[in-house]
Amino acid sequence: MPSARYYIEQARTLVCWARASADERSAAALRRQAASLLARANKARSAVPDLNPLLAHFNDAQMQIGAEDRDAWHQVGRKE
Repeated sequence: MPSARYYIEQARTLVCWARASADERSAAALRRQAASLLARANKARSAVPDLNPLLAHFNDAQMQIGAEDRDAWHQVGRKE
């Protein structure tokens, strides 16, 4: 599925074409298509899960690994 940004850019292009069109029927069709693309953009946004909790969990795990490695390094330094 294309991203929301893709759909928005495509809709923006169609609106520009609609504004430049001398034929009102063609301009109306372009605006309808742009509206359809904006609706797809909203669906694309809602289809993407919130990754913040997953990233927070990953970062916490990485910090724990770093702390364990750091503690192990300090223990090695004390033994010698």
